[in-house]
Amino acid sequence: MFEKVVSLGSRLHYPITITKLLKSPGDSIKKQENIIEYKFTWRRKVGDDSWTDETTYTEFDSPAEGKLKEWRIGEGMVISADTPCMAVEEACGHEVQIQGLCSLCGADMTEVNWASEEKDTDRAMINMTHDQTGLMVSESVAMKAEHDTQKRLLRQRKLSLVVDLDQTIIHACIEPTVGEWQRDPSNPNHDAVKDVKSFQLNDDGPRGLASGCTYYIKLRPGLRDFLDEVAKMYELHVYTMGTRAYALNIARIVDPDRKLFGNRVISRDENGSITSKSLQRLFPVSTNMVVIIDDRSDVWPRNRPNLIKVVPYDFFKGIGDINSSFLPKRTDLLPAPPQSNGSPATPEAPAPEKQDKEAPKASPLDEIARMGSADNGVSLKVQAEEQEKTLEKQLTDRPLLHMQEELDRADELSAQGSETGDSAMPSHTRQHLLSDEDEELSALQDHLTDLHASFYETTKSRRRSTVDDGVDLSMVPDVGDILDELKSNVLSGLVIVLSGLVPLGAKVEESEIGMHAQSFGAQVLDSVSRRVTHLVVSTTRPRTKKVQQAAKIASVKIVNQNWLTDCLSQWRRLDERPYYLDILDADRERSDDTAEVASGTENSGDTDARDLKDFDWATADKDLEDFLGDDEDEDDDNDDESGAREDGKSAGGESAAEAEDGRKSAKRKKRTEDESDGDGPSGEADESVMAKKQRLSRNRGTSALRSVLTPNGGGGRAGEGDEQPLGRGANPAPTVSFDTNADFDDDALERELLAELEAAEA
Repeated sequence: MFEKVVSLGSRLHYPITITKLLKSPGDSIKKQENIIEYKFTWRRKVGDDSWTDETTYTEFDSPAEGKLKEWRIGEGMVISADTPCMAVEEACGHEVQIQGLCSLCGADMTEVNWASEEKDTDRAMINMTHDQTGLMVSESVAMKAEHDTQKRLLRQRKLSLVVDLDQTIIHACIEPTVGEWQRDPSNPNHDAVKDVKSFQLNDDGPRGLASGCTYYIKLRPGLRDFLDEVAKMYELHVYTMGTRAYALNIARIVDPDRKLFGNRVISRDENGSITSKSLQRLFPVSTNMVVIIDDRSDVWPRNRPNLIKVVPYDFFKGIGDINSSFLPKRTDLLPAPPQSNGSPATPEAPAPEKQDKEAPKASPLDEIARMGSADNGVSLKVQAEEQEKTLEKQLTDRPLLHMQEELDRADELSAQGSETGDSAMPSHTRQHLLSDEDEELSALQDHLTDLHASFYETTKSRRRSTVDDGVDLSMVPDVGDILDELKSNVLSGLVIVLSGLVPLGAKVEESEIGMHAQSFGAQVLDSVSRRVTHLVVSTTRPRTKKVQQAAKIASVKIVNQNWLTDCLSQWRRLDERPYYLDILDADRERSDDTAEVASGTENSGDTDARDLKDFDWATADKDLEDFLGDDEDEDDDNDDESGAREDGKSAGGESAAEAEDGRKSAKRKKRTEDESDGDGPSGEADESVMAKKQRLSRNRGTSALRSVLTPNGGGGRAGEGDEQPLGRGANPAPTVSFDTNADFDDDALERELLAELEAAEA
């Protein structure tokens, strides 16, 4: 039996007075049967200006059916607003419904009558099955089913793993050139495509020119072994933005015996949203035991803590995700860089809404309402048309064929050069466009293994036996917290600036690559300063303003983007030396417009280069002249008084008498030079003492300048330890920058200048 509390509703003319209860506890009640008599008073207009009070007696019809358990109101009670009136025991709670019918009792859940303000379809609002969009269950049923699943997985020592398809475990295209290369053993790409699978979607596929096209599917290297091993630790689910027909065809290729995924496949046809994915679609009660692997994190706006982002698999060059029209638009997507060491280094850069890990999770009903927006039908049509255009472009443009033809033309030019040169040179082998050296799944398997082990170690430490089956769900940790802990130490303590990877105007901390780096413990900034430890540079734009600025700061390691991508893929901080960027000598040399960046001047932790090109050196020279105080008519007594300290010592540490003798000696030399004919021992032209001081000062630069060794270059500073080993592309050219730790002593500077002047004249 199911107990239901029935309310009076909002339609009555409140306030009302209960005059009689027509049923007693234990009586049977039918829908729309009179069960309460009540009265209410209202005002009726009589004539033009007068009103009279009228009392109306009426009945309340039951909106529920079952056995009356208890009344929650009494005769004579005055009720001023909607309130519960009774509790009814129902024979069926209608908690499982399919296509508008109760699957338990067969009652029509769509039936509406004036006595009820609630729809019976609202009792089952959660769809937690993969393939049945019409099967809905109540929250209590969903909770029971999910708890049963969690207990089963805990007994099996497993977790749930939600697996994306496109560019995560497979890559798909419809480019007909692939089929031609498969049938041509002489083609240089034959070995790469010979194991490519294919299928057609006739009635369920795209329309227009792409209707009936052949889909070519390349499995990510090592996929079968990867799935076999991971399935020992995880129960696998497929979640794709492709159609159900597309998803089922991929599942048959990947799992022909249905041992890995079974029928646990969900597509955009059952998703409930055409713009994002949500774990609440399958796990509406708890996601504590669910892990996601996907090449796109922006499609999981509410489940980022559960996500392991993988490097996109890009086998068919330039094709991308065949179902990308059904994904959020990448607002800061940049060109993919070339591969390095067989690893596809492609940190994508969408700018999704940042996920707040502390934000409360949406309730199942809220999440379903959010996903099932009213404009899905219109948007679905627009996106389907966009996808059809993209597919047609593949068929007509044939990008793979054209890229291979470019390689062939380069081969021909190379061969012609060989014929005109050394005839003994071996014949040139045709280059191939496609290669299959991806190793992402190997690293991914290690991460999933570590996560699984950490989860069950934590569970064991918390576990408390219960009477029923030894499983206590209250002790189950959140796998998202464990995943965050495993990742957060990888780049902890590093401060990273990105160059050429996030477009102008985008917030680096909210870009995809920026958020990804932060999830691994790094801090990301948008400008170069002495706080920065690493400048990560796009391989397609290796020389930017930020590179020029960072080259002048010794502590900044300047690396290409492959370093960051490989760190995030392998979950460990890698040696930067193989990734060092080639730095031009001109970028290492201090220039006026970046002097303050090199000096480490910071504003709220960040440094902006200040433009010194308009600096007034003439005024600076005049200020130096005033500072040195070389006025022949100045009173010696005043000099003595200002230079001496209370303890009889000058600012430089000598006695007042010694300081006075030094100043008088300097003045005598100055007067001697002023009276000379201008030809010194070196044959130089006439030059005043002040001019010489200024010249010496400029020749010396400043006592605060030093030569430093950057991680990407040479040079050294006296007294420092051994130089760092040079990485790939390093150039041991010294870099000049300001030493901000230097202490400026005005009197000492004056004495140094006078001493050097005396030495030069001697």
